[in-house]
Amino acid sequence: MAQRLAGRAALVTGAAAGIGAAIAQAFHDEGANVVIADRNEQGARETAARYGQAALALTLDVTREDEVQRAVAAALQRFGRIDILVNNAGIMRKAYVKDMPASMWDEVLAVNLKATFLCSKAVLPAMIDAARGGRIINIASIAGKLGEPTASAYSAAKWGVIGFTRSLALEVAQHDILVNAICPGPIATTLGKQGWQEGAVVEGVGLDKVMARVNARSPLRRLGTPEQVARMAAFIASDECDFTTGAAFNVDGGIVMG
Repeated sequence: MAQRLAGRAALVTGAAAGIGAAIAQAFHDEGANVVIADRNEQGARETAARYGQAALALTLDVTREDEVQRAVAAALQRFGRIDILVNNAGIMRKAYVKDMPASMWDEVLAVNLKATFLCSKAVLPAMIDAARGGRIINIASIAGKLGEPTASAYSAAKWGVIGFTRSLALEVAQHDILVNAICPGPIATTLGKQGWQEGAVVEGVGLDKVMARVNARSPLRRLGTPEQVARMAAFIASDECDFTTGAAFNVDGGIVMG
């Protein structure tokens, strides 16, 4: 079977582990060169090492515009193109609104939302000049479609990501650049587990109670995997998905049907 992303180059943020690493693997398997960007330098290097010359590891704080611009320049220097951007980097912090420090709110919005803007802004000139079309894939969350107690900052950020996705899709459609979001449900990554543990502490209940609630949300009664999200990303990045933009695809086991 032909590789769907052969000859293309993708920049994936937060790609050292979890969903980002799974997306990088899926893209590599489909023939793409992959930039593994993460603030975890060692993790980025270890992940990139799996792919040899087909990958570039970059240490990146996605909230800093100067670092983002340098990362994009490095990716272009190495591979000569950026066909796909995946805005995946994210953090989770839990607190009730009445107790939440403003600094926590700012941090969550910066990493999950502002960074999506900064990275998209940085890659667009090269995508537009290349006139080959392009793909921007934003990893949102079903928390951007449903409220979640103790996760107001995260939910607000992910709602923002979906709104940004739709607005940017309209701006760049004339250049045949497609912009879509993926909304994962509960995924058993380090970030997901951290969120469930923090939620239990904030709510003052046992982790078993939180997990019972999490598992009961899906009609399928199970957690998702990073690989399931990665398969959706590979499809959206490919030419098989060439007439869809501004969408927010749920990968959530049926929690959100719409």
